[in-house]
Amino acid sequence: MFLCNKLRDIEVLHGDIPQQQREITFKGFREGRFSTLVATDVCSRGLDIPNVDLIVQCEPPKDYESYIHRAGRTARAGKSGIVITFYTNKHTGLIQYIERKAGIKFEKIGVPQPADIIQASTKFLLGSLQEVNPSALPVLEKIADV
Repeated sequence: MFLCNKLRDIEVLHGDIPQQQREITFKGFREGRFSTLVATDVCSRGLDIPNVDLIVQCEPPKDYESYIHRAGRTARAGKSGIVITFYTNKHTGLIQYIERKAGIKFEKIGVPQPADIIQASTKFLLGSLQEVNPSALPVLEKIADV
């Protein structure tokens, strides 16, 4: 139940969606009707998107200006935000170029380790238990005792 509620809080935006539907989706995001927007570069330039906390890029853009425009969707008007950019060794030179041109230094972190995944899963599980119907608790208590 917890996961399903979260999935309803996500919409997508990409170039294969008709322009009219893109405008409806974008308006819904701006108005806060859902909190997560998964988008392609269709959202990287020319759109005023307030209150963006997190941007995740599946790979770095090909040029410095595109990185600035993508990352610029977050941390506006004195607010903070995070940009996560996944990359492989073949992108290392591009990452260094963006750092140099933008005058920034990326914080490089590795792949999550098993302990990290277990910790995140535990937090998720504890959060979802908050939403368990009290009538189901006796059944869950029996399972927990096993």
